[in-house]
Amino acid sequence: MDPSPRTLACFKRMSALCLVIAHRGAWGRSVPNAPAANTLEAFEAAIALGADMIELDVRRTGDGRLVVFHDARVKAVPISSLRYEALTVKGARSRPPLLEDVLALMKDRIALNLEVKEPRCVEEMIELLRQFGLDRCLLSSFLDAVVLEAKILEPELRTGLLLTTGVRRGLGARLPASQADCLCLHRRLADDGALDRAATAGVPCIIWTVNAARALDRYLGHPAVEGVITDRPALALARRERLGGRA
Repeated sequence: MDPSPRTLACFKRMSALCLVIAHRGAWGRSVPNAPAANTLEAFEAAIALGADMIELDVRRTGDGRLVVFHDARVKAVPISSLRYEALTVKGARSRPPLLEDVLALMKDRIALNLEVKEPRCVEEMIELLRQFGLDRCLLSSFLDAVVLEAKILEPELRTGLLLTTGVRRGLGARLPASQADCLCLHRRLADDGALDRAATAGVPCIIWTVNAARALDRYLGHPAVEGVITDRPALALARRERLGGRA
């Protein structure tokens, strides 16, 4: 399926400069008031730094709430069997945020890359994303069926297929079958050969998780790379400024 004119326009706009995508926000010991990832404090810190986009994780709790949370389990108990009130995050001041609260807080302030960790979330998510603004969202997943479902339900929503292995198969079979708009490659896969193949196929790439200055320089300046997901958004922004954008 060909991308819509609106999707193509979004592609062109987003690709003018390699995006700095804050991995679960901006957080850690060096970030004041944001010790934990995937928290409202970490998302506010990413905005304050000037990141272009925030990457976050979405799961569903046992009582049906869409929650921003990375791990599949808490103390060996699946998130899918826990009530929202039972969730805790190490180092955080409160429970993981609900997706609806994140979208309300972030609306018109920053773009979001929402990684869907499991099936049966997509339809409800898309209803929320329509209110947030589809043109400021990328929905990504390791699950081909999730990516395809999102594209079928909302063709104008940009989607990305996450890969840790098999770039050739990803480009040749999985990406067309899932109708994804881009590939999200682990940095170990993103060598020159893989990026050349993606560029030849006209498929933009997002690379994760890139933290070293040398690697940031390489990907921030590469024409096949649309964005880098990083735990060090402040460093990535500084390296991008030093590079002067894209050559």
